[in-house]
Amino acid sequence: METENGENVSNTSDKASKTGLVIRDRINAIAGVNRHSNYKIAEIIGKSERYVRDRKDGKSDWKLGDIELYGEATGYTISEITAKEFNIKPAVNER
Repeated sequence: METENGENVSNTSDKASKTGLVIRDRINAIAGVNRHSNYKIAEIIGKSERYVRDRKDGKSDWKLGDIELYGEATGYTISEITAKEFNIKPAVNER
């Protein structure tokens, strides 16, 4: 969309922040190691599959509560996922 001056105006919710993209990449890596589908992640955090897909695609930032819930389910603290340095862990075995 453009203003009268011809400037581009975008909705801030159309794209994740730079930090949000780093967190997205980490959550995507954790999901990959654990072989979690968008449906499974949605089930873990109590949100819709669409909600998860928008965040995994970088359209929106993950909320801290979502990061915390998914981290707990996969063996990470929120501090580990959001830290400057990140190390991927082996998959968590479901019981």
